[in-house]
Amino acid sequence: MCIGMDKLSNPLIWLKRFRHRCGYGVHSPFAFRFITEVIYERSAYYAYSELDATLTFGQRWRIRRLLHLLLRLSNRVQPSQIVLPTPCSQAARYLQAGCKQAVIGEQDTGLEPALYYLNEPADGIVSHLKADCVLVIDHLKTHRKWFENLPYTVAFDLYDLGIAFFDPKYNRQYYIVNF
Repeated sequence: MCIGMDKLSNPLIWLKRFRHRCGYGVHSPFAFRFITEVIYERSAYYAYSELDATLTFGQRWRIRRLLHLLLRLSNRVQPSQIVLPTPCSQAARYLQAGCKQAVIGEQDTGLEPALYYLNEPADGIVSHLKADCVLVIDHLKTHRKWFENLPYTVAFDLYDLGIAFFDPKYNRQYYIVNF
């Protein structure tokens, strides 16, 4: 299983992060729009029902929310390439559905903008991160130190998932979001 969702096992984590919900306290227009229009979007997207039909009952209950977020993220960013160094068919299907013209592969082909999806830290990827790149790391709670030390511009900590934007036109900021 590629996608992690451990928040269900400990509701105290959700309560601790409760004040970071729905973009409260976020003053950056880019970050606020991203939180409200991508992370907390509740509308049904065009591909949800088709993609969700292939999930087992347990997966629908545990990871569907994160997979839907990956689809919305890919749809918002519209990357030319999606890099998944470790194969994860579920994440790849949802990312591809969000941006059908994106090339998916395990290696960086140099196309920009790019979206990188990692299950674990990969220091080799950091050298490929340029402006207009987005990095998504799963299982963030075990790799938080590595994520915080990236040369990101804007980062979102969703407890299970980390999303970092590398765009020099924004000021460096780290947001905690209760997702």
